[in-house]
Amino acid sequence: MKLGIVGKGGVGKTTVSALISQTYAQRGKRVLAIDTDSNPNLAFSLGLSAQAADDVPLIPRALVVGAGDGAMTPADLLRDYGAPTPSEVILLHAMRVTQAGAG
Repeated sequence: MKLGIVGKGGVGKTTVSALISQTYAQRGKRVLAIDTDSNPNLAFSLGLSAQAADDVPLIPRALVVGAGDGAMTPADLLRDYGAPTPSEVILLHAMRVTQAGAG
């Protein structure tokens, strides 16, 4: 199953995403959460500290926009960019603004 949570800013998308992810993980399902917010906070909601959240590697833009060479398998992507969380959810960061005007 794939589920996307979208909507206007400030309506609780991160909270809902974390709660749904945690619920499925607690039921023994494998869960991959992909945070595409330019100000990613899903890591905190899944139990990572600020330092651990900062350490989650960012998926390279070439992979996000589909310009990759196709050599990376899903398993490679999870190994290289996935971060396990205390909630037993694997987290990927697909975007992060690191300077003003970058988003």
